[in-house]
Amino acid sequence: VMNKQINGITRGKIHEYLGMTIDFSQKGKVIFSMIDYVERLIAESPDELLQGECPSPAANHLFHVNDKCKKLDPASAILYHHLTAQLLYLGKRTRPDLLLAVSFLCTRVQSPDEDDWKKLGRCIRFLRETKGDKLTLEASNNKAIKWWIDASFAVHPNMRSHTGATMSMGRGSPISLSSKQKINTRSSTEAELVGVNDAMYLVLWVRHFLEAQGYNISDNIVYQDNQSTMKL
Repeated sequence: VMNKQINGITRGKIHEYLGMTIDFSQKGKVIFSMIDYVERLIAESPDELLQGECPSPAANHLFHVNDKCKKLDPASAILYHHLTAQLLYLGKRTRPDLLLAVSFLCTRVQSPDEDDWKKLGRCIRFLRETKGDKLTLEASNNKAIKWWIDASFAVHPNMRSHTGATMSMGRGSPISLSSKQKINTRSSTEAELVGVNDAMYLVLWVRHFLEAQGYNISDNIVYQDNQSTMKL
């Protein structure tokens, strides 16, 4: 909202940009939300996907694929692709809690089946229950970047593993990723190593970016929970 003009134009402390509401009104933090976007997404979803409630965006059978499951008809497949793309945009902007489910849904857009349709519905129902959730970012220490990188071994149907990563400088995560690994690995140790490699370009880029803004970064820490990978 444009509220004053002093040697130029200011839009105040609340901005609207690419479907996001960016709120700088509280000192020391910024809050991102996409509530209107979420409501439009839910309104576009068919009623059959909105029956019931879900406490999480995905169940423990997320990566299970039944080759004998019936494929969606062309119209439903197009809608599946459309809704999945909307969820991906949302997850990358303000809702990183959706990224695991959405990353799998994205692998199925070429030939989705009825099981994929149900998994999409679960994600949307969870989103409906949490549509007011916002992403709050604060930096408690602008000299230290912290990364958490993990991998799940051989969870995909082709026995590939899955990488998850997120970073923070205090509260909230401005960058997160969840993706299927591009190569097969022979152990959880190797999968964890590939996972770190998957995220390493971001680990390095964020440091270089912040240093280019004038910040003196003293630590760029990657947290790892696999002892054998750490020894490598």
